[in-house]
Amino acid sequence: MSHDMSSATGAKRPASLHSADVSDHQNSTAQQIEGSAQTVKVPEQKRTRLNSKGKRKEYQARKSNADETVLDAIRLLLQEKWRRCNREGLDTDVPTVFGWNSGDQHGEASFCRAPPIPAKLAGGDVSECEFEVHVHEMSERGHGIATRENDEELGKLVLNKNRPWVFVVPFVLRGEKVRVRSVRHEWGYTQADLLSVIAKSPLRIDAPCQYFGKCSGCQLQHIGHRDQLEFKREMVRRAFSVASPLFASLAVSEVIQSSLPFGYRTKLTPHFDIRKDTPSEKVAIGFTISGQRRVLDIEDCMIGTDAVRRGMTEARLNARAKMADYKRGATLLVRETNVPNGSPNGDVSNIPAADLVKDFVLDPKSWVTDVVGDIKFRFPASSFFQNNASILPAFTGYVREELQRWSNSFMTTEDDGGLRYLIDAYCGSGLFGIACHSQFKKVMGIEISTESISCANNNARMNGIDNCNFVLGDATKIFEKVDTSPKHTAVVIDPPRKGSSPEFLDQLLAYGPRVIVYIACGVPAQARDIAYMQSKNAIIVNGRIPASSSSQHAVYRIASIQPFDLFPQTYHVENIVTLVRE
Repeated sequence: MSHDMSSATGAKRPASLHSADVSDHQNSTAQQIEGSAQTVKVPEQKRTRLNSKGKRKEYQARKSNADETVLDAIRLLLQEKWRRCNREGLDTDVPTVFGWNSGDQHGEASFCRAPPIPAKLAGGDVSECEFEVHVHEMSERGHGIATRENDEELGKLVLNKNRPWVFVVPFVLRGEKVRVRSVRHEWGYTQADLLSVIAKSPLRIDAPCQYFGKCSGCQLQHIGHRDQLEFKREMVRRAFSVASPLFASLAVSEVIQSSLPFGYRTKLTPHFDIRKDTPSEKVAIGFTISGQRRVLDIEDCMIGTDAVRRGMTEARLNARAKMADYKRGATLLVRETNVPNGSPNGDVSNIPAADLVKDFVLDPKSWVTDVVGDIKFRFPASSFFQNNASILPAFTGYVREELQRWSNSFMTTEDDGGLRYLIDAYCGSGLFGIACHSQFKKVMGIEISTESISCANNNARMNGIDNCNFVLGDATKIFEKVDTSPKHTAVVIDPPRKGSSPEFLDQLLAYGPRVIVYIACGVPAQARDIAYMQSKNAIIVNGRIPASSSSQHAVYRIASIQPFDLFPQTYHVENIVTLVRE
């Protein structure tokens, strides 16, 4: 799936938070620390904000997906540190929870309702807001997990099942010592800005973009592309380990890289805000500043294609010329398209894909044409489509080859016949169904969007494909319309970042296709979905068929895990998991 560039670009539930007994928090939940009789209470996050009348009103902050991802990284760091330090107790179970080391001495209860800069939580003076910290790990979103304790001090703390206060810092690397300023509290950690790097990692390089370190769009320009690929591979491993400890031993293939580390992105959405105290000619048009809600003025974005960069220049000029017409600001759209040479508004239907040239559109209501190999796709500029055209032939080609590989494998069995039918769930404009159509007798796609279904069917006709049929419906009821034999059917799913629903997964298992290809932009959600299938005894782990598996649903083995780097310089990674029925 895509990662829209509102900031220039796209979990498992965490372990419990831990705090001391707090009498002034009546609505608290109790949780038990493993291996201890101590019960700790987790206070609500109480904060205040200005209402429409300019008065501060208290509200309860809720844990976000970003919080959960960071807390997973913190928990894994502490557990790994405990394993390394606890050499005399290697047979002892690793603690699932690390508590505060002595009552409420870190003041977490006050922290949950305090304004920013909780210096005392990190061991500093109450008036202090800047710290020197050590980066021990990286989060899934490319941020550093840091503490005031160095590696040795952290080991001693963790060995006693205690935990430090954690800072989450952008634009740093594992092993670095940096100076930060705390800016905002979250659930169990503090967001901080990077002030300076005191001790650099040998992996650090100079970022080529002048905006890196301020713009929130790219997180990884300070490491080389090969190191970015290894980081993303490790994040895929981590997502599966977090989803289920049984997945920790799964093999993850090397990340298939984009041929373009820069200049690849076919869509950008710069934006701006109107402020009363800012003259119109000085309004910032660009992307969000890292860790803030303000916009950074950006004249050029290096990850955009040449056409998109030209379009961004024009979009900025147009917005400034019409600034007086805006009341609260706006989000602009710049999207690459393919047009007939010399005729930007010409019909592309009968023109070979190779004869089209790159251009851009700025109107969200206009239509664009994207090209994948020799196949053309038409869709509204505002709708979803993968935003790195340079890697799409390899991306769709991998899915096609996986399906062909397993179909050929099945046909080695007498009278098997292999895979004959393909179901493309969450089909959008028909990308995977159309790209893989040639090896199937029939392709069926389904979407909940009328516009997407119309696009998909039109795309099939435009490319002269007659074995694809895309229908409107709810993906949770897709298999009610399927009349093909599961033995000869493959299913491709490419759900939104939040993943699939249990209802859909239950129906998928009940139908039991021969092969499932699960494509994901949200790898933690993908891992969680597969862990859900495993909880239903539908996934083979370590080569063993679940003892309680029954004939009520299919049982699958994880045949391959293949990440793709569709968005270099960012933390985003696409992942394809192939499941094969036993």
